[in-house]
Amino acid sequence: MLWDQAILPRPQVEHIPSRNDYHLRSQESLIQFLRSRLKEDSILAGRIALSTGWRGGPDTNPKTAHAMTAWYNALSRWIKSTFKNSFVYTSDFKPNVGSRERTVWVGPRAIEMSLHGVKLKQNGPPEYSLHYFDPATEDSVLAGYREPEMFIGVGRVVHVGDVVSTMMRQQIFRITMEKDAPFSEFEGTFRCIGPEPRLGDEVACVFSENIYGRHAEPWEPREIKQLTAANRERVLEGLQKAWRL
Repeated sequence: MLWDQAILPRPQVEHIPSRNDYHLRSQESLIQFLRSRLKEDSILAGRIALSTGWRGGPDTNPKTAHAMTAWYNALSRWIKSTFKNSFVYTSDFKPNVGSRERTVWVGPRAIEMSLHGVKLKQNGPPEYSLHYFDPATEDSVLAGYREPEMFIGVGRVVHVGDVVSTMMRQQIFRITMEKDAPFSEFEGTFRCIGPEPRLGDEVACVFSENIYGRHAEPWEPREIKQLTAANRERVLEGLQKAWRL
């Protein structure tokens, strides 16, 4: 925690004998500071945060709220004026798949280390890294990257497998695909929203390009929906809109 004595003369600390530990009772008047950690060949993201006014967190202290907000904003402005945020967030497995990242600021030492092979990791997929570029070359740099490919395929269920996650509504299906798909058959874990497809049902399946390298197959199964004569066009149109295809 970052502590300003001019705002909070002394943090409120409670001793918990059963754990021989201490608990801060004045978090709303402190700034959380998580340093970037070095893990093997990677630098993980750090952050500052003001734990005031968010749901489930400590209530705002009216005596310190204004000063804390001003202090936090000053630190944020200093970071953004001192650090850099010219980065592309890209797949380590397919380095040409990536997009502009505007929400992360990185210090000069970390950027220097990244130019010598250390990976900069955001709070996202571990297979993605940040890559710094000179702002003057932004247009030419971004021209070398693309979005991951996705498509909707139509087929029939030839095998209904185990439920992988009840909470996430994920289940294994094997599908024989129509001729316009890049493969004739696919078996994998799909997210099933709506009526569960049964053996022999016609289905629409959403696939995304394998950009993580966690397996050898070039495609990742995403969503599966049952098709009927009554809902076919509506379901296909809804998937296209939901996945922006």
